Amino acid sequence: MSSPSDGFVRTHPEIADALAEGRPVVGLETAVLTHGLPRTGRATPDCLRPDGRIAGLLGDDVRWDDGAPLNLQAVSLVSQAVRQANAVPAVIAMIDGVLRIGLDDDELAALALDESARKASNRDFAALSVSGASAGTTVAASMHACGLAAPEPIRVFATGGIGGVHRGWTERPDVSADLRALGSEPVVVVASGAKVILDLPATLEMLDTLGVPVIGYRTDALPIFTVGLSEELEVPHRLDSADAIADACRRHWGEFAQSSGMLVANPCPAEEAIDPHRMDVLVDAGLAEAAAQGIDGSGVTPFLLGSMIADAEVDPVSANLALLIANASLAGEIANAWSTDRSV
Repeated sequence: MSSPSDGFVRTHPEIADALAEGRPVVGLETAVLTHGLPRTGRATPDCLRPDGRIAGLLGDDVRWDDGAPLNLQAVSLVSQAVRQANAVPAVIAMIDGVLRIGLDDDELAALALDESARKASNRDFAALSVSGASAGTTVAASMHACGLAAPEPIRVFATGGIGGVHRGWTERPDVSADLRALGSEPVVVVASGAKVILDLPATLEMLDTLGVPVIGYRTDALPIFTVGLSEELEVPHRLDSADAIADACRRHWGEFAQSSGMLVANPCPAEEAIDPHRMDVLVDAGLAEAAAQGIDGSGVTPFLLGSMIADAEVDPVSANLALLIANASLAGEIANAWSTDRSV
């Protein structure tokens, strides 16, 4: 196990103290910061309206600067949602070749503006460390980092949506490392299901093959990122409280000695979800344009987001921000419930 001051893996003192004292901690990824959301400013997203549910998850101090980088403000609000839920946010990234579990505000701001920052999966740690690179961490990378935290591992992690089995996988077997991480890293991941560009039935089947419990939070249907709930796919299990989810985690890793992670599927808030039929049209058109331009792999998601932002009929940024905040808040609740009994 690493110590807070290990050379290539460092746990921020606030995170290390919280873990040592058994206080709730939530891991957060940074690929959304470096590659998921624009660095430009924008008007206040609809989801932050004062009378809305999302603003209520942030407490009394909801700030938005139309001219500040959107990506940085989004991650800051996600961290705020974790703190509002009485947990400590552990923002994970690679900075100058060092895997950092917890960042200061200045470090986070620098990474948000660093256009040379890479996107790191867990396979990339060693090479990026040797080259002294900075990078945002994917779900897979962040889950592994949670296990490297010191003096105790982080057990709860929040993100927007997981990667999975890509469309056309029968011709090109493109499967996200997120699924393998979920099958092997003992972390509970709170996400709004899988990203809409994926082959969702194949992704759900792969999670089953890998032995990953998929738990719908107050839903029987599979959440599909920004479009709400699937009309065809069901989740294997449903639990309706953070306490029940934390108890399931204890039994999964404790009494039943399982080693996989757990996926808690939390639907995008209904008032912010994008119409699924309009989304299908946009995704199909965006994928066709990406293919025509030779864009593939990790470049597809930001390309699609950019094309959707240009469409006047949808607001993917508001939907993304809403689900990120909602997932962080729920993760904070689960971390609180988990910290009451650290028997595993």
